[in-house]
Amino acid sequence: MKTILLATSAFLVAAAAPAFAQDATPAPTDTSTTTTTTGPSDGATFTGPRAEIFGGWDRIGGRTRYDDGTTRTTTHNHKNGATAGGLLGYDMPIGDKLTAGVFGSYTISTAKSCASNAVSTACIKPGREIEGGARIGYKMGNRALLYVKGAYVNGQMRETSADDAGDYVRVRSDRDGWRAGAGAELAVTNHAYVKAEYDYTRFKSIPGEDFGATATSLRYDRNQVLAGFGVHF
Repeated sequence: MKTILLATSAFLVAAAAPAFAQDATPAPTDTSTTTTTTGPSDGATFTGPRAEIFGGWDRIGGRTRYDDGTTRTTTHNHKNGATAGGLLGYDMPIGDKLTAGVFGSYTISTAKSCASNAVSTACIKPGREIEGGARIGYKMGNRALLYVKGAYVNGQMRETSADDAGDYVRVRSDRDGWRAGAGAELAVTNHAYVKAEYDYTRFKSIPGEDFGATATSLRYDRNQVLAGFGVHF
């Protein structure tokens, strides 16, 4: 994270240097004519390669279902935590107002969820998560971008289960899922921005046999509210 912030600061200083140099050069005096100089655009582009760091609130929800053909029970639980990560992406313009882009991110989380049924208790805790997706943005004026996104997600899950017989099982597995989200970016310079975003993620069910619980399935989802800082290069 320190490396990204240092690189961002160096980039902003480098971008500002030509402007300072231009301001320091005296303008020629011509009493007979008036010259109009066109300056750089006041609006952010929201296009090109970008790098971003982000973090925020993460709620992981679990659904445990037990069904042995005679008895069927379903329980729900959720747990709040924090998440943080980094993102790389690329955005291109579509006309004057729209942008389209692709991105990939890597995140970690502190959230953990446990749920119980008639014979066992199962807990899930996310490990690393990899996301790859696309987004469509709409420029609002010169300084704001609204966007929606969709992504494929691969999350590492750490599952534990304990039953009435005293058996304890710990398993680590990767689960695929999908993510939908929406957010807004606000430009603080023509290249740097801050963002706010909401994401919902649903993962595939986990068979109970994977963590030693027969006739049981476990499914989980995630709700996240994020804030971030990024730079378009």
